[in-house]
Amino acid sequence: MMNTTLCYLEHDGQYLMLHRVKKQNDLNHDKWIGVGGKFEPLESPEDCLLREVREETGLTLTRWRYRGIVTFVSGDQGEYMHLFTADGFTGQLKECDEGNLEWLDKKRLLELPMWEGDRIFLRLLDEDAPFFSLKLVYDGDVLKEAVLNGIQLNGGQAPACPADAGEKEPLLISACLLGTTCRYDGQSKTVPGLERLQARYHLIPVCPEQLGGLPTPRPPAERIGEQVRTREGRDVTAAYQRGAEEVLRLARRFGCKKALLKERSPSCGHGKIYDGSFSGILVPGSGVAAQWLAAHGLEIFGESQWEALL
Repeated sequence: MMNTTLCYLEHDGQYLMLHRVKKQNDLNHDKWIGVGGKFEPLESPEDCLLREVREETGLTLTRWRYRGIVTFVSGDQGEYMHLFTADGFTGQLKECDEGNLEWLDKKRLLELPMWEGDRIFLRLLDEDAPFFSLKLVYDGDVLKEAVLNGIQLNGGQAPACPADAGEKEPLLISACLLGTTCRYDGQSKTVPGLERLQARYHLIPVCPEQLGGLPTPRPPAERIGEQVRTREGRDVTAAYQRGAEEVLRLARRFGCKKALLKERSPSCGHGKIYDGSFSGILVPGSGVAAQWLAAHGLEIFGESQWEALL
């Protein structure tokens, strides 16, 4: 899965928009989008954000917000787009070789030619929605499916679930257990009782490793004491700690008291994790995010314990 960033710079009720009209064979030809692009090797979402904005606009960001992850699917192709807004920047706007940059009133945006799924996440930004996971499935230019935080959307408007879904108890859940392909190997691990869990809980999907700035796929990593290292010996502890802190922030924002997490993971594992030798040996312990959540009062369940939540 390819990783990209998209950023909407905002000022005085306007967004800086890019009208893609300059490149040949451009998938986004004649559409209006934010600014951003593909990750370069070893970049975090923030690294990519700052570089792409500077390259496309000439501006240097000084203040930004990480708003959500959008999973695009078209045929057998997929992309994780890390969505940002920014309201602090310095420098002078320059000409962009990919299209025409223009400051536009936010109220005008939905009148412009753009991808249908963009209208959904622009609405979420306008509503100042908490950090979200949005999956958009396309057939060519046609949006066939939209899933917000694990809940099917109807025409990009209302969730296809009971009207009192907002009154359900929030449950933090590893995004890979919902079918999101965000594991280290680019795969998912859908929990067997997903439909029953959706009926009872408002599911809040998280991937601590992605939230910590790691790409997907990524080298396998295991926890050794207080450190997390890849098979090649690279220390990725800081990324795992950032992800754990971000997950806790989301848990508090939604009022989550319970979490259903991926077992044996160096971030989400609870009770048993791999021992750091990359030989498949399990030892007592917890992943960085699971330990952090438990230390702050959340009750942790592994995916094999999903029935205990019903």
